[in-house]
Amino acid sequence: MGVYHITYSSKLNEVCFFFDKECNFICRGCITRFVPADYHLHEPLKQERKKSIPVEEAISIVEEHSFNRAIYLGFEPTVDPDFFLLARKMKKFFLASNVLITNGYDYVEEEIIDEVCVSVKAVSKKLFEDFTGQKDPQRVLDNLKRYVKLSGRTVRTESVFIPGYIDVEEIENIARSIAVVNRNIPYRIDAYIPIEKDSVKFADFRAPNVEEISAAKTAAQRYLNTVSILHSGRRSSGDVERLY
Repeated sequence: MGVYHITYSSKLNEVCFFFDKECNFICRGCITRFVPADYHLHEPLKQERKKSIPVEEAISIVEEHSFNRAIYLGFEPTVDPDFFLLARKMKKFFLASNVLITNGYDYVEEEIIDEVCVSVKAVSKKLFEDFTGQKDPQRVLDNLKRYVKLSGRTVRTESVFIPGYIDVEEIENIARSIAVVNRNIPYRIDAYIPIEKDSVKFADFRAPNVEEISAAKTAAQRYLNTVSILHSGRRSSGDVERLY
């Protein structure tokens, strides 16, 4: 348990903490399992992850930098006790706006989070179980609803578009389900990024082309007011740097 990677952007005024406790999902083609470093770093993609460090050491690494947002991601922060400890300290000592990136399967009761991004993997039961290893997609949607009901908390959603798997039809199903909660929730569709290590492909999926992901966006826009897409291979134009 703990933080295995930290990045910083002075342009965005934010730090990112990556947690290493094993995720409660086993998503096929998960990029974090094979590229554990921040994908937006302007350096070759690294396959190894460093050893985890305790909360106090993570704080000492970032305390000399100027930031107003702290982002928590990695495998799944909500299953790591160090996430809660770090988030409390970042808010108390740095007045940080805490942003949680989560699969939504576990709900954060504490009001230590200012913004949450729920990654809705799938809503069709068989597809959800095949993709994540879990059996209850409604649990994610119920937790999304709970986050939306909390005043003062920003909520957004995202999904990964995988041609022939999490396809246009499933993206439309996801958008429809999110709209039942609130059609004003922002929704981003990420293009799947195929991962290879030592010339071995880790999933039998391919990246979508522009026409395919644009079709997914059009389908989602039938239900949601704010839909965006992120193309495969696009990396940050900012100044993301590795702190650990």
